[in-house]
Amino acid sequence: MTKVLVTGAGGFIGSHLVDALLARGDEVIALDVGRKLPVNLTEAAGRPGFVYRRCDVTQPLAVRRAFGDRPGAVVHAAATVGVASYVASPMETVESSVIGTRTVLRTAMERSVRFVYLSSSEVFGRNPAVPWLETADRVLGDPSLDRWSYSSSKGLCEHLVNAAHTEHGLPTSIARPFNIYGARQRPAFVIPLTVHRVLNGNAPVVYGDGAQTRCFTYIADLIAALLLCLERDSAVGETFNFGFPKERTILEAVRAVLAASGSDLIPTHADAKATFGAGFDEIPRRVPDVRKAERVLGWVARSDLPDGLRPTVEWARAHPEWLRLPLG
Repeated sequence: MTKVLVTGAGGFIGSHLVDALLARGDEVIALDVGRKLPVNLTEAAGRPGFVYRRCDVTQPLAVRRAFGDRPGAVVHAAATVGVASYVASPMETVESSVIGTRTVLRTAMERSVRFVYLSSSEVFGRNPAVPWLETADRVLGDPSLDRWSYSSSKGLCEHLVNAAHTEHGLPTSIARPFNIYGARQRPAFVIPLTVHRVLNGNAPVVYGDGAQTRCFTYIADLIAALLLCLERDSAVGETFNFGFPKERTILEAVRAVLAASGSDLIPTHADAKATFGAGFDEIPRRVPDVRKAERVLGWVARSDLPDGLRPTVEWARAHPEWLRLPLG
């Protein structure tokens, strides 16, 4: 049994990780910024070994108090997420990511605690040479476009994490998820947004012509990967891409949601810049090379999009409160 501190525990990925840790018998210190227990942690709160701490990870004293529970490992998942969020508030995006990561990382260094950082496929930007190895170049757009604030902040945080390992010997791992989806996800991303619209009887929206591609990865596959990063000595000092390697267009993904929902609604098309503002910039393709994760960790994504959509749609139907959430 291990005691694991999870930042951003009330979020989509964080809450699923908390559930998985508790299910295998670990103790969990769940950190989030909310005064009240986040909805995503309601079930976890009733289980043995769970502790919730309200904590702004940019505040050193609050983070040190949380570490007073003496965790053996940390998964740092707290961040501003979603295109709309970081286009609307690039300063908050950069500051919360970089300052928060630095604060949690330095506290982990003081206590020699294993550290897993949840980065993002966004670090690669729009590098056209897909699939991307972990060592692929970062190709970003104009810094005046707020679209790139998130990618830049995640890249800088990776530098901090790598330096903590190479300069100070902290056992670290970096996970780069690719387009994760599943139950509880805020309806601000293509899969949950489409599920939300379709189950409410509204036509799904496709930005542009829908020919841009992504590799959609079911949440259970990512959680399995994060557990391996915590467990395996081979993960220390390494960065991994985690994604289902089948490339799909956005239009194909929307049609897959329609099929999983049994809906005959017709997708409509919209201009992304008109929706997100002039600070938006599109990434045409986003495809991971995941051979390193398989070779080093023995990890393989198991759920193709139709497999993951079935439980995602079933969960959404069973949670009308989620269907009432505002979009974005």
